[in-house]
Amino acid sequence: MQSIHDLLYVLSNAFLLPTLLGTLAAFGYGTYVVGQFLSEIADHRANRTNLARLFAGPPTQARFFECSWRGYFARFRRALEEHRDFPAMLEKTVADIEHDMTARVERLGIMSKVGPMLGLIGTLIPLQPALAGLARGDMQAMGANLQIGFTTTVLGLLVGGACYAIGVVLRNWYQQYAADLNFLLALWAPSEASNGQPEQQQPALQPAAPPIDAAHPNGLGVAQGRETHRR
Repeated sequence: MQSIHDLLYVLSNAFLLPTLLGTLAAFGYGTYVVGQFLSEIADHRANRTNLARLFAGPPTQARFFECSWRGYFARFRRALEEHRDFPAMLEKTVADIEHDMTARVERLGIMSKVGPMLGLIGTLIPLQPALAGLARGDMQAMGANLQIGFTTTVLGLLVGGACYAIGVVLRNWYQQYAADLNFLLALWAPSEASNGQPEQQQPALQPAAPPIDAAHPNGLGVAQGRETHRR
């Protein structure tokens, strides 16, 4: 029993350094996300202003190109300039934009859970040596271990809370972005059937053959037999 306890203790302590490195990496990622979100606020405001001006009148392509778009709408504008006569490429561009938005929101959702998990692991691993130091009366060792545990908890919670809040806001923004981009795509990229290509003509219906009268000696229908008799 003691050997199993010692093995588990060694394994748990082996994860302390990777947990601390992971917490630092998560905190760096969270700082990057916050900075990117602050810069995206300005892009969001500019795009909402441009959309309000675009939808204030007829949403034509000429009025769309007059606006100064940012972010994903700037990407859609470049695709519209390069592939104006190729609706399939515009559809692929919008699909790629939606995929990128979904992937970003999912990454934020993952980090909102991974951050607190790293903080919890970084708290529990030093807790056992801290309690052991308390039992020995070594207050210095206990304080050092508790300091490590509380620091990782704070950093993990900060990362998780920031990623969760930004993910919720971006999810609402991106849903509206997707609706606007799909509306403009349907408005300016008609399908191939309505893009000047002739529709496939249906074959003309042939008149149904007269019913065959089995009792007639020539095998003709009743109506056709009467026509033959008149002749």
